[in-house]
Amino acid sequence: MSVKAKKHLGQHFLKDERIAKNIADALTEKGYENVLEIGPGMGVLTKYLLQKKAKVTVMDRSRICRLSKRHVPN
Repeated sequence: MSVKAKKHLGQHFLKDERIAKNIADALTEKGYENVLEIGPGMGVLTKYLLQKKAKVTVMDRSRICRLSKRHVPN
């Protein structure tokens, strides 16, 4: 699935897996258990947050979803 960022709306997608993992590590080390991710894009950060067992709510333009460990791709 390919999604193009709408630069005129200020969209930028996180693609670097290492950075996403570092963000998830930092949040969970600080004790964050509930995370609201606005504009999850392709889910690069979401994947790492779920692996850390954070309770993740993602919000995009069309919907709000509560995700759990079962949503993590293999």
